[in-house]
Amino acid sequence: MAISVDLNRCPQNHPCPALTICPVGALTQNGVAAPIVDASKCINCKKCVRFCPMEAFS
Repeated sequence: MAISVDLNRCPQNHPCPALTICPVGALTQNGVAAPIVDASKCINCKKCVRFCPMEAFS
């Protein structure tokens, strides 16, 4: 199962810093909206889960 983003925990008011730590480029963001996880690219490494201080990834 791919990583998901909890919209209630994501502040959606800045560029998501987790995009820079994804080793396979599975995260994208449109403006400052919540990041989108491309399940076809996600390798479930959970780096974004551990990185996000808002615990928005699970």
